[in-house]
Amino acid sequence: MSVVIYGLNYLTAPVEVREKTVVVADKLDISLTTILEQMNEIKEIFILSTCNRTEFYYFTDHDSSKVIDEWLIQHSGLNETELRKITYRYYNEEAAKHLTRVASGLDSQVLGEPQIMGQVRDSFHKAKLNGTVGEELDMFFRVCLKTAKNIRTKTEIGHNPVSVAYAAVFLAGKIYEDLESKKALLIGAGETISLVAQHLKSAGIEDITIANRTLENAVTLAKRYQANAITLSSISEHLPEIDIIISSTGAPDPVIKKEHIEIAMRSRKRSPMFLVDIAVPRDIEQSVEDVPNVYLYTIDQLTEVINSNLDKRQKAAQAADEFVLSGAQIYLKEQRIRAGKSVLRIYRENVEHIRASELKKIKMTAITPQNQTKVIEDFSHSLTNKLTHKMTTILRSAIEENQLGLLENLKGLYTSDDQIGSDSARASEGQNDST
Repeated sequence: MSVVIYGLNYLTAPVEVREKTVVVADKLDISLTTILEQMNEIKEIFILSTCNRTEFYYFTDHDSSKVIDEWLIQHSGLNETELRKITYRYYNEEAAKHLTRVASGLDSQVLGEPQIMGQVRDSFHKAKLNGTVGEELDMFFRVCLKTAKNIRTKTEIGHNPVSVAYAAVFLAGKIYEDLESKKALLIGAGETISLVAQHLKSAGIEDITIANRTLENAVTLAKRYQANAITLSSISEHLPEIDIIISSTGAPDPVIKKEHIEIAMRSRKRSPMFLVDIAVPRDIEQSVEDVPNVYLYTIDQLTEVINSNLDKRQKAAQAADEFVLSGAQIYLKEQRIRAGKSVLRIYRENVEHIRASELKKIKMTAITPQNQTKVIEDFSHSLTNKLTHKMTTILRSAIEENQLGLLENLKGLYTSDDQIGSDSARASEGQNDST
C-alpha cells in the first residue's frame, strides 16, 4: 500500500496546458467521488488544483497512475503522450517531501508565497467532508502540514517580499506603524494594482481609492475590494487626505507632479506621505522626493529590495530542507507503526481463530478419567503445531536467504522473560558454588 502524488505544475507544463487540467471548485466533489467509485485500486484521494498545479494525492495498493491518466485525458482533452511528458509521480517518503515543500511555499513559483498553505488545507478538508479521505491520507496530511507550518514559523522563508506589489505594501508598513488607519490611493486598474489592493486589504487598510483614466475600469476594480473609484483628473483634490500612493499606469507623462504634492503637504501638517512608482515610464515626477516628509520609491528601488529578499528566501529554503527530511522520516515512522498495528491485528485474529477452532474440537471430545491426560496433550500439541507452522516456514526462509536482522528479532521473540530469569538465577547459583 502506498501514498502516491501524481500531477503537473508550472515547472513541467505551460499555462495553456495547466488551464486545461484545472479542476474547478464547484466540480471538485463530483470529480473526487467519480474517481473513487470507478477506480477500485484507489482507496482514498484528494485533489489540489490551483493556477500553478493540478495534483492527485491518493492511497492505493497498486500503481494506479494509469487510471488517473485516463480520467485526466477525458477531463482535459490532452492525450497520453502529452501527459507523459508533463506529469510526475512521488511515492511515500518522496510524496511526503513534496507535499511539505508545496504547503510551505518551497515549491511555489514565487518562493515562499503564503497562499498555497491555505489552498492545500481547503482542498484536503473538502475531500474529507466529501468522504474520499480516510485514515491513511489523514495521517499523511497531518504530518506534512505540521512540518510545513514549522518551516513557515521557524525559518524566514516568508518574511521578505519578493513581488513588486507585496514589496510596495511591505515598505509602506516600514513608514507607518499603524498601517491600518491609513488611506491609500492606487493609480491604475491593471493586474499589478489589483495585487497591491489585495495586499493592502490583507494588511488591514480599509480606506482605498482607485484612480484610472477610464472610470468604468476603476469602478470594476473598486467593487472587488470595497474601494472608492475616481478619475485621474480628480486626484489632486483627494491628495491632502492620502497617506499612501502606489501608481502603475501606461501614461506617457507623469500623473503626479511635484506641485501637486507640495500643495497637498501644506494641509497635512508634516504628516508623512509614502509614494511608490511602479510604472515605466514613471507616473510620479522624480523631484517629488525633494518635498519634506515625502518618501518616494521607484521600480528600480523595489527591485533592489526584492532581489535582496529573494536571496534571503533562498537561504531560508536551504535551512528548510532539514525540516523537509525530518518530516518525511516522521511520516515513514507513522506509516510503519500503522502497518505494524495492522499486521499485529491480523496475527492476533489468526491466533484467536486457531484457539477457538481447537477448543471447539476438545469440547466435542468425550473426556474420561482414563483419556483426560491424552486429550489435553493432543490439544496442546495440535495448538502448538498450528500456532508455530507459519512462523517455522518464515524462519526457514530467513535462514535460506541469510536475513540476519529478521533472525535476531525472532530470537528475541522466542526468548521468554521467565527463561531469561531462570538462566540468570542458575548462572548466579553457579557463581556462588564456585566461591
